[in-house]
Formats: sequence, structure tokens, C-alpha cells
Amino acid sequence: MKYLVVAIGGVLGSLLRWMLATQSNSAIGTLVANLSGVALTAFLLVFIERHGSQLLRHFFLPGFCGGLTTFSALALEAVNGAGFIYLLVTIALSLLIVAIVIPLARRIVSVNS
Repeated sequence: MKYLVVAIGGVLGSLLRWMLATQSNSAIGTLVANLSGVALTAFLLVFIERHGSQLLRHFFLPGFCGGLTTFSALALEAVNGAGFIYLLVTIALSLLIVAIVIPLARRIVSVNS
């Protein structure tokens, strides 16, 4: 069952990433997909730890968020497009998002009693 849940989440995340990349500049779409995936992953790590099930974890983390985010497109954009600065901006913003979202999620999401 967990394989099916991961696969369904992965398909949905991949479709969203594809739509983002085709609706705007490819580099911007990749950046939006990766940064929103980082934010969602950081929040869901806290939420699922406190209230989630293993199936939710499988669906969202390796499934949906894994399909949404992409290292290969990031590497391609860095080489073909904006180059090294694009890569640095993506990494710096990703780290900043994690540093903000995890503490925020810990305040927002109540601890399971």
C-alpha cells in the first residue's frame, strides 16, 4: 500500500512541477516548485510528526514533495540559464525557508496529547 501512496503523491507533485515550469519561465517555474516544495516539506515534517500517519508521510514527503521538487532541473537551469547565481539563490532561499518554517510550524501545530 505504501508504494501506491508514494506513487500517487509523486505523480501529483510531478504534474504540479510540470505545470509551473510550462506556465512561466522555466527557471522561475523550477525555483517556485523547489521553494514551495521545501516550505511544504518543512511544515509537513512537523505536522506529520505530531498528527500524521505513515500513509500521510509516504504520500506527502517522498511522494508529492519528492515529485514537486527537482534537483535535475535545478542543475540544468544553473548550467543553461542564470548559472551559478541561480544555484546559490535557490540554496540560500531554501535554507532560509527551512529556518523560518520549522520553528513557525512548531508554534502553529499543537503537540498530540
